[in-house]
Amino acid sequence: MTMYIYGWMIFISPLIGFLLTLIIGKYYRRWSGAIASFFIFLAFIFSVITYFTVIKHPIYNSYTWFYNIDFGIYIDNLAIVMAMMVSFVSLMIHLFAIYYMKDDPNKHVYFAETALFTAGMLGLVISSNLVLLFLFWELVGLCSYLLIGFWFFKPNATAAAKKAFIVTRVGDLSFIIGMSILYYSLINVTKDPLSIPYLISNASSIAVAIGKVRLGIIAIFILGAAIGKSAQFPLHVWIPDAMEGPTTVSALIHAATMVTAGVYLVARLFQVFLYAAPFAMYAVAIVGSFTALYAGIVGLVVNDVKRILAYSTISQLGYMLAAIGLAPIIGGVAVSLGMFHLISHAIFKALLFMSAGAFLVAMMDLRDAKQMGGLWKRMPVTTTLFFIGSLALVAFPGTSGYFSKDPIIFASYNYFTKSLSVAGFLPLLFLMTGSLLTTLYTFRMFFLVAVGKPRSTLAERARDPPIVALLPLMVLSIFALILGVWQVPFYSFVKPTLDLSPYSVSVPTAPIYITTLPIILLAIGFFVDLYIYGFEKWKTWDISKTWYYKLVKNKFYIDVLYTRIISERVILPLSAAFSGFENAYNGSVNKLGSDTVSTGTYFRRLQSGVFENYVAVLIIAAILIFIIIEIVELV
Repeated sequence: MTMYIYGWMIFISPLIGFLLTLIIGKYYRRWSGAIASFFIFLAFIFSVITYFTVIKHPIYNSYTWFYNIDFGIYIDNLAIVMAMMVSFVSLMIHLFAIYYMKDDPNKHVYFAETALFTAGMLGLVISSNLVLLFLFWELVGLCSYLLIGFWFFKPNATAAAKKAFIVTRVGDLSFIIGMSILYYSLINVTKDPLSIPYLISNASSIAVAIGKVRLGIIAIFILGAAIGKSAQFPLHVWIPDAMEGPTTVSALIHAATMVTAGVYLVARLFQVFLYAAPFAMYAVAIVGSFTALYAGIVGLVVNDVKRILAYSTISQLGYMLAAIGLAPIIGGVAVSLGMFHLISHAIFKALLFMSAGAFLVAMMDLRDAKQMGGLWKRMPVTTTLFFIGSLALVAFPGTSGYFSKDPIIFASYNYFTKSLSVAGFLPLLFLMTGSLLTTLYTFRMFFLVAVGKPRSTLAERARDPPIVALLPLMVLSIFALILGVWQVPFYSFVKPTLDLSPYSVSVPTAPIYITTLPIILLAIGFFVDLYIYGFEKWKTWDISKTWYYKLVKNKFYIDVLYTRIISERVILPLSAAFSGFENAYNGSVNKLGSDTVSTGTYFRRLQSGVFENYVAVLIIAAILIFIIIEIVELV
């Protein structure tokens, strides 16, 4: 019974923190960050305690909620590593946010919302049922809306919040459709058709019962939900604009919550995808790998430091999804690959965003990298931490990114060699090219920010924050450097939850020319950026008027497609047509009501109360009836 309490407290702790921060923080605002951080720390402690139970057996505790739907928690190896990551990284971000938000008059609201955000993500991770998971999924979406638009007095922030909310609703609709089809298909098969333990334990028999094609269609709709939440192509457009919120919000969204939810959903329902028709898993692989390539290309021309990091998030999430999608060929290690990169990315991306936040505080919210420069001399501690995060992002040998990202590329090579088809070659091509692009935009960003001379007065005057504020970043930087030592133990730990017999789980290998190619591409990208941006050759080059620069700078006109064509030429006319129909319908209903009232008013006048009038009317009516009868008989 105690282990169940610890499991429930994983998400209840930050939920309590939300309430207390909102109430107490209203009167003691300086303590709001400490209150929220304390309860998230408790969530981390409960996650660690639960871990020691989960290594023996999963925790499953549920209660009847509705007919055929239970309310409960399911914590296995996959869920507990995710819960520990979310609570730990969120704690580091909250501790830094105490410094970052110290002068904000509404910081108690901010910390209450971030605690609720964390609670929603933890609840999503340990939910035992897809309906409950979806409720937490929506709570996470609501919190992202509130936090992206936290500085509501900024028009760009409110617009970004609405954009994120609307775009992710497309994915949420896909989730609802997928759940509905799944529920309808299994309602006569089991008493709890949306139970996560049931789905992952009986995926093969479900595929037989309802057919692989139908299960594949369900998987595609679930993938649609992941595409929306994890900002994959083509529903990626909300995440760069989401940078208008506080930088610590960006860190929370990109590292610990929100965007990782989509990848986790696919990993959680991995068996459903695996035993469905083959097109489901291939869709996961191709969407992820293409997104990794696309976001890497766009990241090359972005100057806003936070937006560069945003596109890097989109790209790295693509690697995670692609890894899972390779499972039909490489086996169950696919989930281990994707989840290990998810955790590795959460650590170094939180480090990068919080380092960027320190830059912004020092330079009065300056975000244009081309107006920075020289920060390694003026902010040596912060810039060194930023550099460590950058090394992990480009998968420099020895860093966490090297042990998490490069194996995905090796796995894509195995996927190609075993399929020997153009379709099988595309993930390898996209991911390998994406590796080069990651190096190019990362070192471009770093050289513009850190080396050379300051290119603005704000950069000239920038200074490091207090060391105590940077302690969470230092902790994350250590893990960004040493996390790779847990690669094989992590694979072994996640492996028991997969139940993939006859699928094997092994670390992917590749020929030496494949294993060394990412390192060669890293070196090429570094020296190209060193020449162009380290030696400041970019100042004498102007490619802004070329067609290819305009194409990439406008993000391949995807936003234009959505706003100018789909929104303005399709949705708005349809909305106007439906509005016209609705107005006509409402008008007819209202007119019927008014005509009824008028008729009633007219007949009410006949009710004069004079007896003689009533007798006269009866006589006249009788005469008229008699005349009509006579006429009918004559005819």
